[in-house]
Amino acid sequence: MKILFVWPNKDQFGFKPMSLSLLFGILKNKGHEVDLFDTTFIDFNFQNNTQVRSKIKIFKDVDFSKYDVAKKKVNLKEELLKKLNEFNPDIIGISALSDEIYIGFEISRIVKEWNNHTIVIWGGKAATMVPEKILDCNHIDFACVGEGIEFMPEFVECIAKNCNPKTINNIAYKDDNGGIKKNPLRPYFQNLDSLPFFDWSIFDKRHFLKPFDGKIYRGGDHMIYWGCPNQCTYCINAAYRKLYGPGAGPFLRYYNIDRIIKELKYLVDKWDLEFFKFHDEDFCLKSLDYFNELADKYKKEVGVPFVIMANARNVTREKVELLKKMNCVSVSLGIETGNHKLRKEMFKRIETEEEIIEATKLFNDAGIRTSAFNMLGVPFENRKTVMETIELNRKAEVRYPNAGFFFPLEKTELREIAVKNGFFDENSDAVFQNDRPALTFPDIPQKELIALRERFVLYIKMPRLFYKYIERSEKDDEIGKKLTEELYKIHEECVFAHDGVWNDNGKTKKYIRALENIYNKKINN
Repeated sequence: MKILFVWPNKDQFGFKPMSLSLLFGILKNKGHEVDLFDTTFIDFNFQNNTQVRSKIKIFKDVDFSKYDVAKKKVNLKEELLKKLNEFNPDIIGISALSDEIYIGFEISRIVKEWNNHTIVIWGGKAATMVPEKILDCNHIDFACVGEGIEFMPEFVECIAKNCNPKTINNIAYKDDNGGIKKNPLRPYFQNLDSLPFFDWSIFDKRHFLKPFDGKIYRGGDHMIYWGCPNQCTYCINAAYRKLYGPGAGPFLRYYNIDRIIKELKYLVDKWDLEFFKFHDEDFCLKSLDYFNELADKYKKEVGVPFVIMANARNVTREKVELLKKMNCVSVSLGIETGNHKLRKEMFKRIETEEEIIEATKLFNDAGIRTSAFNMLGVPFENRKTVMETIELNRKAEVRYPNAGFFFPLEKTELREIAVKNGFFDENSDAVFQNDRPALTFPDIPQKELIALRERFVLYIKMPRLFYKYIERSEKDDEIGKKLTEELYKIHEECVFAHDGVWNDNGKTKKYIRALENIYNKKINN
């Protein structure tokens, strides 16, 4: 059988989806042909996340001019038809996030227009959380609900043998009356060690480009374990576990250390990698014994630098020392909000403010770069809560604070809260956009939230005597624009040039004079 996978990617860059990386290998091992239609470099008029983060100075700028990564205005239908005619697939498999479904719907329509007998099946987070919404599109035949590792090869074999796929566990489909039928879910897949190594052979080579600290590395993506023990209300993991229920087996699943080291070493050698990003929800969740063995073998057999995500509660001095030994160069900690009530009661985050501050200090002292996830535009947001988030990042001395706008993912508890309180219209066709909040609030206008996000790093990294100018720069007028330009210039010289730590080299008075001259134009006018 020929399976054309579709990645309707509107924003992510330098990343190879792990689900597709596995399915390519699994299906090829069973003798099937696979190919990929990837929309990453097609311009759909969405604000590019890399461009947004560059604009607001979250990370150092990277020169991509040699790599042809700019999105291009092309005719989606023409590009897709070209791929369909060349590969002539039997099955189209579309893996989409919730903010990519409308691209996927259009692709499904084009496929059925090309050949109505070609089977279109969806998988991924959107198909899992809202199969009814996906199957409401008349151009989609089936949806895979939950994990597709065992489902997809069974589904393909069933189609190849002209069997009825409606008997397969994890499948959703329309019945003869137009209603949605969902078959029982099989337990979580447990034996990670039995999986084939990731297959990246049909990804665009530009997805190997990993920007880090102003440079570009050749990088790969992986996970040491699957799942997450936390119940954060904004995260798909909590909704996922609720969907499966208590009888699905352990949600946390680990690779054996020798097995994952063997694969990582293979990927480094095969693809000439210089860098890894591990997508484990909390890399520090592992026990100290596991860490000790992993650190020794990773250092000896893999060795390339890597970045991780971590929860402050599970960070210890011993684990930080082992991460340093392994060549970990950066960690992203989840702060989300500095408002204690929102973080603990509404988000259900388990770590305390003190733990966040201590964990960041341990990483900073070890010379491992610290970044932080922060969400703006969450339910009940106002200027005070934003400033509390800024203040917690200041206290923690996060080297590279990152702020993004919250989007209420389908079936999450925080979406229900947003809808119930009138912050979000669940019937809207809203999709996540990097440059604006998805929710609306009575206490803070969208324009002010956007301005605060654009100055988020300035408030965190600059001394308080600069606050007068930062706040004035939020106004969208000539003075505001000139102040913003000058403030970012100062940030470049005093923060980015000193590895995320403020160092003005004795020039504060000079900077203040320049800002004051711009600021005082308001008074003279």
